[in-house]
Amino acid sequence: MRYHRLRIVTTVLAMLLTTGGWLVMQDARPERTLELVQVSEWPTHTWYRLDGDGSSADCELQAGQRYRLVLGCLGEATQDHSVSVRLTASRSSPCGDDRGALKAEPLTRIVSQWTKPAIVFSPSSAPRDCSRQMLVGPREFFLHVTDGALDDPKQYARITACNVASGTRVRIFVDQQLAAGEVSQSRIDELVHVLEDDVVPRVESLFGPLSDVDGDGSLAVLLTPWLSRLQGGRTSIGGMVRSSDFQRDVSPPLSNCCDMLFLNSSLPSDAALRDLLSHEVAHAACISQRVSRGVGTHRDEEDWLSEALAHLAEPSWSNLDHRLAAFLDDPSQYPLVVSDYYRAGLWRNPGCRGATFLFARWCIGASKPNLIHRLAQSTERGQRNLERATGRRFEDLFRAWQLSLADGNELAAPDLRSVLQRLGSAGLQPKICRDGSSEHTLQVRGTAFTVVDLQVGEFSPRMLRIAGDSAAKWQFSICRRPDESPEHSNRSALAAIKH
Repeated sequence: MRYHRLRIVTTVLAMLLTTGGWLVMQDARPERTLELVQVSEWPTHTWYRLDGDGSSADCELQAGQRYRLVLGCLGEATQDHSVSVRLTASRSSPCGDDRGALKAEPLTRIVSQWTKPAIVFSPSSAPRDCSRQMLVGPREFFLHVTDGALDDPKQYARITACNVASGTRVRIFVDQQLAAGEVSQSRIDELVHVLEDDVVPRVESLFGPLSDVDGDGSLAVLLTPWLSRLQGGRTSIGGMVRSSDFQRDVSPPLSNCCDMLFLNSSLPSDAALRDLLSHEVAHAACISQRVSRGVGTHRDEEDWLSEALAHLAEPSWSNLDHRLAAFLDDPSQYPLVVSDYYRAGLWRNPGCRGATFLFARWCIGASKPNLIHRLAQSTERGQRNLERATGRRFEDLFRAWQLSLADGNELAAPDLRSVLQRLGSAGLQPKICRDGSSEHTLQVRGTAFTVVDLQVGEFSPRMLRIAGDSAAKWQFSICRRPDESPEHSNRSALAAIKH
């Protein structure tokens, strides 16, 4: 018996020592590096993937060539993730060595031919009777106006408004705190006209019908100066739609229990007003689809995809141009996938909104024509909604979109090129890493990317080493660029990057 016990103890000790030794060996083992050797001939403008999920990768680059490197990050959007780039002396691995050769990326370079739909504006054949008299009695609305919790009734302002104009699809209400004539009757009549003859039918054709939550047959539009002084007076917006208003089972003041949108009483010019109305009505239509299809608890679409869909409804660029310029100025700092902009501290962040619009626009060009309709009418959310609608993994869509921007094709579309020229924007400007420079560390937000142009000296090949935290889920892609003229002086060199 003692013998058997001693034998068991000895066996257990041996197992523990063996396991411990194995763990020590694992801790002491150098981090796996994926070695990648160039193929003998790299076709110009063919993208390659640095395969593998390790935290570092090496790639040999030919002497005297230019390359473009795209570093995409699939990590947490609210965090900065570090990745380092360095050109060092080549180890002169022979070409043709099959140790993890570069894999040609199975992508076709898609040039999106999608353009914003032309504005169809037909004057009404019969004039409307939209006199400024009160059409129905005063009505109360509630609006969250502070930085306080959304579920705290004390953070809401009570607004008494009068119905001053009605058409067949919309009712216009004006906040009683506005002085008489502050918004002219002709402006109100034009608002009804634009909504009913252009915006509402166009948006419904893209997303689906608006819900009639309160059974009055009309979308309520409330003009109020409160939108100029939200968050204690720090924030001014042109318009807004709240999903809670479309839910009958939520009581005031948390919901107005009607299909409605808020408009700032300081209305913009005609073109900007049409963009603003299209954006907000698109939100209302998407919310309507979710409310009508919801099973059990209503689930809002994630903010990034909700805003992308709303921007796609805008017929011109007044609400987008500055957002595109902000994103293209430094795409590494503007995450794409943000489920709740407000909680992430990115509410109304221009670069994030520019990113989500460009991504959604690219997805439309790369997918079936009815993608907008499928996304709007789904009960799924965010990445899962997009994957089901496109039949492609989000990781693949994200990489292909990055490459379309880095390649220049996406921004070469006539409508985008015209907008960027008007803004004086040079588009996406890669950072530069020159041969002989030291290691540089770049900061990239999760679901963002950065582009680096690599310049290899004339006399010898160089080894490119990329290293980053594997938990950030890096995507590395590279291509050889054709000969170019001297670099533009306004490109930012990596030497200026904190490292």
